[in-house]
Amino acid sequence: MHHDVVVVPGGTGNVGEGIVRAFLLAGATVVVPGRSQERLEKLAELIGPRLGDRLIRLQAGYGTFDESTELAEEIVADRGRIDHVVLAIGGWWTGKSLWQVSDIDWQKHFVETTTSHLAVARAFVPRLDAAGSYTLITGFAAREPYPQSGIISMHAAAVLMMREALSVELRGQRRVNSLLLGPIINRSRPNGDPSWLTRDQVGEAAVAVALAPSVQDESLRLGTVEELERELTRMRA
Repeated sequence: MHHDVVVVPGGTGNVGEGIVRAFLLAGATVVVPGRSQERLEKLAELIGPRLGDRLIRLQAGYGTFDESTELAEEIVADRGRIDHVVLAIGGWWTGKSLWQVSDIDWQKHFVETTTSHLAVARAFVPRLDAAGSYTLITGFAAREPYPQSGIISMHAAAVLMMREALSVELRGQRRVNSLLLGPIINRSRPNGDPSWLTRDQVGEAAVAVALAPSVQDESLRLGTVEELERELTRMRA
C-alpha cells in the first residue's frame, strides 16, 4: 500500500473520514476532492499532522461528468497513477413517503448522488491501475426498504446495480466491489449499539478489500462487528 494513490470522493463525510484515516495508516497517499474548503480543512484537523503529510485535499467537484473527468485527469497528471478509488458519496435521509417527495428532495437525494456515482465511475475506472480496485460504499437500504426513506433505497439499489453492471462489463479487468453497511458509529452518531461498526472499522474493511486480489465482483454485507471480523479473516487468509 506504500506509494499507492487512493482517491476518496466523499472523504470529508462522517464515514469517509474513517476510510481516509485507514488508508493513510496503511501508508497510502490519499486524495480527497470536495467543493467545501471548510470541510476539507476540518478533515485535515480530524486526521492530524502525523498522517496529514500524505493527505491531498483538492477543492474540486465530481458531481457532473465534466467535473469528474477534469478531476481524474488532474490526479493522473499530478500523481502519475490512481491505484484505488473508494466512494463514500451520499448519506441518510428520512421524512417523507414516496408520494410526498418533492422535486427538490428527488433531485438532491436521488438524481445528484446517483449522477455523481456514474460520473466518477466513467472518469476513474478507465484510468485505474491494472492491479487497482474500485469500491462503492452503500447501505442495507439497497435491499431493504425503510419507511419514509424510499428515495434512499432507490439510490442505493441503483448504485448496487451499477457495481454489478461494471463487473459484467469489465470481465475481470479491474476489481470492483461494494460494501453494504448498516448503521455506523461516527462523529454525528457517537453512541450506538456496540455491535455496530465504527467509521474506522469501515475504513479497515475498505483497506482490506483494496489489498485482497481475491475479492472481486463482490457485495460484502457488513452490519455488525462479528460480520466484519469474519470478512477480514477471509480476505487476509
